[in-house]
Amino acid sequence: MKEISSAEMITPLPITLDIVPEPIRKRVGPEAPEPMRMMLARALLPMPAADLFTALVYLASTTTGELRDAALKSLTDMPKGVLSGLVSDCQVPELLDFAARHFVLDEGYIQTVVLNAATPDSTIEWIAKRGKGPILELIGNNQARIVRHPALVEAIYFNTDAPMALTTRVFETAVRNGIDLSNIPGYREIVEAIFGREAAQKLAGADEPQHVEEVPAEEVPAEEVPAEEVPAEEVPAEEKLPEEKPKDTPTSDDDDGHPGIADETFEAVMAAVSTDDSTVDIETAEAAVATKQVSKKPLHALVDQMNVPQKVRLALVGNKGARALLIKDSKLVVALAVLKSPQVTEGEIAQYAKNKALTERVITFICRNRDWTRAASTQLSLIKHPKTPPTFSIRWVRALGARDLKELARSRDVPGYIARLAKNLITQREQGKKKG
Repeated sequence: MKEISSAEMITPLPITLDIVPEPIRKRVGPEAPEPMRMMLARALLPMPAADLFTALVYLASTTTGELRDAALKSLTDMPKGVLSGLVSDCQVPELLDFAARHFVLDEGYIQTVVLNAATPDSTIEWIAKRGKGPILELIGNNQARIVRHPALVEAIYFNTDAPMALTTRVFETAVRNGIDLSNIPGYREIVEAIFGREAAQKLAGADEPQHVEEVPAEEVPAEEVPAEEVPAEEVPAEEKLPEEKPKDTPTSDDDDGHPGIADETFEAVMAAVSTDDSTVDIETAEAAVATKQVSKKPLHALVDQMNVPQKVRLALVGNKGARALLIKDSKLVVALAVLKSPQVTEGEIAQYAKNKALTERVITFICRNRDWTRAASTQLSLIKHPKTPPTFSIRWVRALGARDLKELARSRDVPGYIARLAKNLITQREQGKKKG
């Protein structure tokens, strides 16, 4: 299991006096004499093991200071065989959640918690986000629980310790049972990478990017850009993501049968580049891979050997360095997965906006996200980008200051209609000042 903070070990399920067997409530409750509660916390009062376990969990969860510390120590000191049996037989969800968090570093106890049908789905999800190896396999193999609690699919997929084979199997279970996982970041890209483009297109809203707002065409007044100055073919009739040329849009269907890199190598890459350090660049990411002795090849060489499902997962779960490589991938599904990563930042988007090698659909996807394009610098980069749809460029040019307009008016690196519009706006503003 991964390292757990003290805050993560606090159970969100309320541990109340009601879960304590009635005969011992007067010994453990808040009205009980403090010396008696301390004796119980130190496991010095004779009682059945199941009652003692419950009382100790109650004290550990509801008290502070020496009393809490004593209860936690007594729980830890309980004979492993006894405690494992208690957890296995337990039917109280709150106790099982506490056991999962308190004994999270003991794989034996965690396995017992996972195998207990009474363990809450939310607790299993918590374990799935942090577990590894056999624990994840146990969770992934429980199809009934996955169907009942779909959040497990996301928890396993975004756990960098989960093997690719397991994540694929879990997704197959979800798709086969018709589970709606559209809330998962990059869901369409994951499905396309695993099942192909046709399966992804069957998803509801598959052609629309998630969390992206439309820019209504009526917000760009037609009279501001004379028809003779803007070629009709450069202005899209509607704001759909443009179709790329076939050579720009290969998907998982293009590398059927491509094995990718070995599972062990991919897992080591994920472990090396899974941190979300905003200072990590491609060079340091490659160095991290080297220290893990994944391969003597640099990260970009390993990425080149990955199949589409591996690239999509690395794009969604990996770090800044991995995303910087994958945004340039020739397969559109991979590049879009980068943009849908929960870790991608506005700073990264600003860099992507300057990259003229990115495809039109990637640039359009960026343009359509108002959160990403709030910064004037990003808007200016996109205005200069040759693949930005005119609808967006025109709108943003109108908001530019005099300095940026003059730069655009003189630039030979922007479309002609942008330069002409900039000149027109400069003229209009100068005339407005004279009239004023």
